[in-house]
Amino acid sequence: MVLTRTRRRLERAEQDALARAELAETEREEAIARAGEAERQRELALEQARQSELAREAAEQEIQRAREDATRAEQEAVAAAARAEQAETRAQDAVDRADRAELQVRSERAQLERELGEQREAREAAEFECGRALTALEAEQRQRAQLEADLKTAQRSRVAAEKALDAAVGTGRRPSKRGGTPGSNR
Repeated sequence: MVLTRTRRRLERAEQDALARAELAETEREEAIARAGEAERQRELALEQARQSELAREAAEQEIQRAREDATRAEQEAVAAAARAEQAETRAQDAVDRADRAELQVRSERAQLERELGEQREAREAAEFECGRALTALEAEQRQRAQLEADLKTAQRSRVAAEKALDAAVGTGRRPSKRGGTPGSNR
């Protein structure tokens, strides 16, 4: 009986050991399955972490590009503002030059108009003087013509007087000349 009890205990112990072994095997398989699932979960988590890291890196690169674009845009805006200011300065300089040129043109125009007025006055004065000179010339020409006519008349009178004198000398009645004596030659 003791043997039977021992045997039974051994059988029970063996059955318990087998049950525990089966339970342990089941638990081991479940643990392996859980470990496999955990490994899959870990790999999925790692993949998600890699994807997140890639997304984070892409976002950081995008942020860096955005910063660079913003910096470049700001630099371009500053350069554009400087160019606009330079263009405004050049435009103001051009307006100032145009104003000075307009003032100079006005001054030159006024000077030319004064000179033109003076030239007109001088021309009118010259035309007036020319008219007076022509009038004087015509008067002189008339006077000369009159003098020439008077000279011709005087010459004719002298010739006639000389003929009358010659005729009188021929007849013995020659009138005396000034400072001369009767009967003396011319």
